[in-house]
Amino acid sequence: MKNDKLHNIKSTGFKTPDNYFESFEDKLFERINDEASLKKIKDTGFKAPKDYFKSLDDKIFEKINKEEQPVIKLNTRKTLYYVAGIAASLILLLAIFIGKGTNTEEFSAEMVEAYFEDSDLDSYELAELLVDANMLEEDFTLTETEFSEDNLESYLLENTDIETILQQ
Repeated sequence: MKNDKLHNIKSTGFKTPDNYFESFEDKLFERINDEASLKKIKDTGFKAPKDYFKSLDDKIFEKINKEEQPVIKLNTRKTLYYVAGIAASLILLLAIFIGKGTNTEEFSAEMVEAYFEDSDLDSYELAELLVDANMLEEDFTLTETEFSEDNLESYLLENTDIETILQQ
């Protein structure tokens, strides 16, 4: 039977005879009160070995005295604390000594140039970053170049397509 069909079963699978529970007490008391059936029973069915209770104490004491072994006490918490403390101190020492070998404040000029070339910063944004980082000298000024319309128009006509200008 598949498990997905178990919820469809309505019967328990157990059946009792008709009127079993109504007549059970009467039948039980009838059987208990019947002295003939009790007289047929000669013994209880349980037997103890010969001299079992006389020799039981001696057998128990023999096993107790024979199996005496030293008790080994386990202090698992103490050992766990010691081991955890040693492991934590080793990790801390390694972190301190390994961390001293690397110095993240040293940059090469090529790294800085490559970063600024890859980023999309214009000169004004770069100047703001440098001012915020206090890296500019006090007399630093941005030069602004003024373009005339004629120069700008001739530059665009020489260096771009007319189609791209018209599309924008």
